Amino acid sequence: MANQTPRNITKILAATGLTPESVGGLVMARDLASRTGASLHVVHVIEPMSAVEEKAIPGLSAQHVQQAEEELRLFCASHGVPETAEQHVVRGDPSGEILRLRAALKADLLVMGRYGKGGLKRGRLGSIANSVVRKCQVSVLIAHPEFRGEPKRVGVACDFHEPGQLEIRRALRLGKMFGAEEIVVLAAYDVPAGYHTVMSWEDACAGLESAFRDVAERELAQAEAAEPGSPGWRLRLEEGSPASRIPAMAQEEHLDVLVLGTHTRSRAAMALLGRTSEKIIDAAGCTVWAERDAGTFQGFLEALKEWAE
Repeated sequence: MANQTPRNITKILAATGLTPESVGGLVMARDLASRTGASLHVVHVIEPMSAVEEKAIPGLSAQHVQQAEEELRLFCASHGVPETAEQHVVRGDPSGEILRLRAALKADLLVMGRYGKGGLKRGRLGSIANSVVRKCQVSVLIAHPEFRGEPKRVGVACDFHEPGQLEIRRALRLGKMFGAEEIVVLAAYDVPAGYHTVMSWEDACAGLESAFRDVAERELAQAEAAEPGSPGWRLRLEEGSPASRIPAMAQEEHLDVLVLGTHTRSRAAMALLGRTSEKIIDAAGCTVWAERDAGTFQGFLEALKEWAE
């Protein structure tokens, strides 16, 4: 079993497009770095130039970089990012360059906005954010475009099909950090096909709710013991597809931050999000912390190497 202790946040990389849609992510990264004592890095990716273009217009590439560095400096300064934060301007494909820099820095958390230059698409991820959150080896915070002040409402999405979920402990840590009064635990369940051959719909739902509550109380008690001083929790459990019910419940609870896991029970897909997690992130209307178990990801990469030999 992978290590079930959430990674300590000692280095944060925030990606910004220098757009209004990326302000929320930059400010969240700034505040998280201040609260955790983590070092902060900020990256802005600019469009690549071909070798032909660079040869035809000598000096233009360097001019682009210099201009972008000044724009990034001003953008960070205008949003309270301390001068101690290291700023990076890189050229190339945004998602690829962001991931490469994250790996080079060994950052523990990647923070970025939900939308890119395409503007606001309610409840949808931009293409760059979608690519990054699927492929990143560490946790990714997908921030609401507008910084709404200090987060006070923290929730966590759980399915309770597997023990020792990292997302529960991460949510408790964030709740303690932000001074949340409680952690809202959101869970939804589908009634398995063929239930009618054994019992009625009502009995199936009642049995599932009882079983899920037993597991949830045990898991949450263990997480509380491991995270002393964290706020209490409240379980909200409903019948329905998790992919649709979790985002709806998050909105009804007026959550500022929703934590969820990106684990999957399919070995062949360990490096990607679980399908349900991906749908929840895409549909959520709040900031989402996608907790990644780096140990599981590394295990997948090692398995790939074995299969390739």
